[in-house]
Amino acid sequence: MAGLIDMIINNPAIAGSIAKQVGIDVGDAGSIIGKLAPILMGSAKKNLQSDRDSGDLLSQIGNNQFSDMLDKPEETMQRGDLTNIGNDILGQLTGSKENSRKVAKHVEQETGMSADIIKKMLPMLAPLIIGALTKKAAPSIDEYQRQPQTQSGGLESIITGMIDQDNDGSMIDDIMGMAMKHIFS
Repeated sequence: MAGLIDMIINNPAIAGSIAKQVGIDVGDAGSIIGKLAPILMGSAKKNLQSDRDSGDLLSQIGNNQFSDMLDKPEETMQRGDLTNIGNDILGQLTGSKENSRKVAKHVEQETGMSADIIKKMLPMLAPLIIGALTKKAAPSIDEYQRQPQTQSGGLESIITGMIDQDNDGSMIDDIMGMAMKHIFS
């Protein structure tokens, strides 16, 4: 999972592009991204492991549009439809606007930055989370699509396995380890 989150947290173009869009310092944007990325990645895993239909999230992960967004964050932030795309993904990741607000409030408490700024950043960051998953999952998705479909949930298992770095069934220790590595490096 560290590799997935690193694609976002350690990319200065992402922090710079988002900072410019919301009108904050790049360091503050990086701090917020460092808190949001693990939460959103964990939400993706939770969605894929839940009983609810993950088909839309899986189709988004299979969409190269999002990996292209990850590769070109400056262009991505200029897209007129980014907020709509991001809000659609947030709906899948968090389940509701209320849950997205809770995430923003939680990160506000951790960073001291305004929840309003964080709420603006969430739909900008959500497609980049899917882009990181797309990049990491692409070989597995290609292989999955070539295999005969004998059991349901196979692709979900592949992707959640990528998110759970130490394969202990919990991504919390993986997220915290990654966050601590980023904070203290």
